[in-house]
Amino acid sequence: MRNTILALVTFGAAGVFALTATAEPGLESALTAISGQGAGHVSVSPEARDRGQTFHAQVTVNVHGAARGTTFTVTRYVDEPPDGICTEAGGGVTLGSFTTAADGSGAFHIERVSPGEMPGSQFDLDFHVLGSDGTLLESGCMTVTQK
Repeated sequence: MRNTILALVTFGAAGVFALTATAEPGLESALTAISGQGAGHVSVSPEARDRGQTFHAQVTVNVHGAARGTTFTVTRYVDEPPDGICTEAGGGVTLGSFTTAADGSGAFHIERVSPGEMPGSQFDLDFHVLGSDGTLLESGCMTVTQK
């Protein structure tokens, strides 16, 4: 009985995390090869937090079909005001890097915490994933609403 209750509590906690870490419609994008080889997917999941005017989001990048052992650097670009067109005029911020496995796949995850605006504020966002072999994967433009 005790093991059953523990399993249910653990499963329930995992289910709550999965629900809060799911990207909203429009906050997922394919990563398309501009140069080199590979493809992938990026998702952004803003989270409501009671920490004042700070932006929190879970960002996940997945790559497949790339060359094995390629180190990819993940850079995000923010555009304001939001109009659905990412110009990247403000420059990018490097979020981190990852290296692909023998099968050419790899993943990156980060909780992005940065100064934010009031809930309901919006901005456009896109990602570049640049490989050490010259591969460049780009996401589409996404409009994020701060929670």
